[in-house]
Amino acid sequence: MSRLTFLTLTNNQFTGPVPSELGKLTYLVALELAFNNFSGSIPPSLGNLTSLLWLNLANNSLTGEIPLELGNCSSLLWLNLANNKLSGKFPPELTRIGYVQLTGNQLSGDIPSEIATMVNFSMLHLGDNKFTGKFPPQMVTLPLVVLNMTRNNFSGEIPNEIGSMKCLENLDLSWNNFSGAFPISLAHLDALSRFNISYNPLISGIVPPAGHLLTFDKDSYLVEQRYLMKNTKKQAHDSGSSGSSTWYSDTVKIFHLNKTVFTHADILEATSNFTEERVIGRGGYGTVYRGMFPDGREVAVKKLQREGTEGEKEFRAEMKVLSGQGFNWPHPNLVTLYGWCLYGSQKVLVYEYIGGGSLEEVVTDTKRLTCRRRIEVAIDVARALVFLHHECYPAIVHRDVKASNVLLDKDGKAKVTDFGLARIVDVGDSHVSTVVAGTVGYVAPEYGQTWQATTKGDVYSFGVLAMELATGRRAVDGGEECLVEWTRRVMMDSERQGLAQSQSLPVLLKGSKEMGELLHVGVKCTHDAPQARPNMKEVLAMLIKIYNPVGDSNYGHLV
Repeated sequence: MSRLTFLTLTNNQFTGPVPSELGKLTYLVALELAFNNFSGSIPPSLGNLTSLLWLNLANNSLTGEIPLELGNCSSLLWLNLANNKLSGKFPPELTRIGYVQLTGNQLSGDIPSEIATMVNFSMLHLGDNKFTGKFPPQMVTLPLVVLNMTRNNFSGEIPNEIGSMKCLENLDLSWNNFSGAFPISLAHLDALSRFNISYNPLISGIVPPAGHLLTFDKDSYLVEQRYLMKNTKKQAHDSGSSGSSTWYSDTVKIFHLNKTVFTHADILEATSNFTEERVIGRGGYGTVYRGMFPDGREVAVKKLQREGTEGEKEFRAEMKVLSGQGFNWPHPNLVTLYGWCLYGSQKVLVYEYIGGGSLEEVVTDTKRLTCRRRIEVAIDVARALVFLHHECYPAIVHRDVKASNVLLDKDGKAKVTDFGLARIVDVGDSHVSTVVAGTVGYVAPEYGQTWQATTKGDVYSFGVLAMELATGRRAVDGGEECLVEWTRRVMMDSERQGLAQSQSLPVLLKGSKEMGELLHVGVKCTHDAPQARPNMKEVLAMLIKIYNPVGDSNYGHLV
């Protein structure tokens, strides 16, 4: 028990305090106690868990302050304390963490200036608390992708420097007491796909019809007459009666931009009427076009192959999921779905454009993809699947994890795309489908018998991807053996002959211990029995250990 690495007790009926003895399990990588009835304070002894990557105590009845000792968890990547009864101030000790979820507590006070030292933050959720003070100017220096500060008591102006947060894709400052002018610098945030500053009754000004804000539909701006100042009653009346948007209003009180729907005209203009010159990819599920919106922003437009009105209801439901309603989208390792268009029988998805090509194009290139870089790509993909499987409730199964669905941006970061097959999955961890999902060479063996798409099926597909990265071979290369079979045979051969003597090992494996360890991860993920495969959190922990074999916790850029 003392060498336990994963402890998951979620969705039970445990009561009483969180045992302080858990702090003695120093090998723990993940501790998940969410959705129980634990009460009392968080034991400071958890600060002894220096190997801990995930700590999830959400949806309990925990009270007291967040212990400062959690700052000693030097490996901690992901902290979820949402929906408890925690009080006190924001803990400035969490300097290395990447994902912080504190929504739904009773935390109060100002956000400390020390937040500027938390340089690994990618997602910060502070909603539904009692925080006060101004928007901390130090926050604009952080590489945040998601910032949620809704339903607090923040006040003062939203700093115009917010326009320098170039990574920001999701911003929610609604239901506070912010004042001053509308932050026109938001027009400079090219990645921004969702923002909400509604119910801040002291914000005024115009929404500038310029820059990136031009890509938002005017109907996405919400205004309610009762929030307009008295000296603009006529204007408010005119706006309400004519149906005109707040785009043209002199005083704006409520903003909620949720860019999820594009008009057919938008799509036609962006793709030059779906001209052949714009095609950048074709697949079994549709054709992908490179598009350009009026602000110069490039997008990837997928025109789905399967058309017909019979799937309209399901398509709309899935778009509701994939556009982020109910989930903490976007994620830095998932290609952002900007929106969608349903025009007659035609179904179109609009994604962010990733210009570095797909992993499939470079997986055999040992010069462009060094051994170190291959581990980083595996970690990026694993992080995306951890988010879909473990951080979305209910879970989402991708159903088509493969090298061509992993795109590389200009900095080499990997992003998972193609959610045309993704589905919400209930607690049963599976989804019965009448449509074949997946790609030959990546599909788990049990799918042919059960027709159930599961998270463990995604794990299998990831295992094949890990094998491709480790060997430089493709999942299916035209030979008699698929990569999984080939790997099993070669590993048995190398065990008999010894690694150095084995003639069948690829150059990548002979020259790198890391690639050998990555291949072993792939083998574990492709076990024939689904229950014997690790989950994606366990997989990510293995990969980080390969990347940092001596336990160096300085891997914030992977968060």
